[in-house]
Amino acid sequence: MTRTADAVVIGGGVTGASIAFHLAGLGMKHVLVLERKFLAAGGTGRSVGIIRQLYPTPETSAMVLRSLRVFQRFGEVVGGEAGYVGCGALIGVSAAMRPKLEATLAVQRALGIRAEILEPDDLARVEGRIDPAGLGAVLHEPESGYGDPTAVTLGYADAARQRGARIEQGVEVVAIHQAGGRVTGVTTATGERVDAPVVVNCAGLWSRMVGRLAGIDLPIVVGRHPVFIVERDAAFGPPHLVYLDLAGGSYVRPELGNLTLTGSLTDDEAEHPMDPELLGSEAGFDEASAVLERTGRAVPKLADARYRQGYAGAFDITPDWMPILDESPLAGFWIAAGMSGHGFKLAPAVGELLAALITGTAPPVNPASFAFGRFAGTDVAGTFVASYLR
Repeated sequence: MTRTADAVVIGGGVTGASIAFHLAGLGMKHVLVLERKFLAAGGTGRSVGIIRQLYPTPETSAMVLRSLRVFQRFGEVVGGEAGYVGCGALIGVSAAMRPKLEATLAVQRALGIRAEILEPDDLARVEGRIDPAGLGAVLHEPESGYGDPTAVTLGYADAARQRGARIEQGVEVVAIHQAGGRVTGVTTATGERVDAPVVVNCAGLWSRMVGRLAGIDLPIVVGRHPVFIVERDAAFGPPHLVYLDLAGGSYVRPELGNLTLTGSLTDDEAEHPMDPELLGSEAGFDEASAVLERTGRAVPKLADARYRQGYAGAFDITPDWMPILDESPLAGFWIAAGMSGHGFKLAPAVGELLAALITGTAPPVNPASFAFGRFAGTDVAGTFVASYLR
């Protein structure tokens, strides 16, 4: 059996759902999303959902601001609930990182991002439970916070359906077809062929495997990123802000039920490759100990929190820790992968950008820095911290 589509989007995470929504919004009539399991089953569903605005380039800064504005008005712009909580975010840096922070903030303010640098001694007026020892400065982003990645995915999917897109779950793509240097369609695990002039690889942790079906080798490593959940005691007080401690190497994000999500902000995810099929597997207390020790130093009152559980999250990481948002050397085969931990917070703008590029309309930001070819013949290398400041 063979059918046709104007575009096939492979992957039903937040990126794929956003792209489908935006493609349909630009008039593409037959958009088909194929998800091998269920919506948000991959990295999206294991994301901690932090929305911070500190990015090292004007393009990424503009994209995260565009995305934030969508999260803030998600019900109106898309439909459904984003679970957005604008509690504010703090980003602590060392004294050595402060000059880069100041230079980056100047660029961000010119773009309209609201943020200010606090002296460590002034931190208490915003969040007094953070230990300022070892910090050279703290960036305060009052509009940042966190959201619900699964809810956002479902919201985009429902809205894409309303615009005419078709979303099929439990359908795995096993072959990508090409002729004359162009993509021509896909075949699913059931043997069904879908002919399409556009195929978009949004497979997240599985994107490198999907790329190989088209003969494209993506420079992506799936890196393990454990997430740990602790329960704050009654004496802790009201929920804390989102805090990203670049100097000390940990982050904390509040959750309902007096819970806190925490994990590492070190640069070692790419050194711990993981089979993506192990996503969500248990991460035990022994593994949590080092992270919880750093968390307790950053927010001393969390040292008394009760450990609840840990699980294996993961990032699809490129050499420079920035996504690939581009057409591949195979014409019509597009890439929206290698999100490197930025997928959720950038998803609204990524969908907008990819849809514009695919349909030939004006992109909202210059896409050059996300080009697939940027890795050819160069020693591009980066770290997770460099995705905040360079």
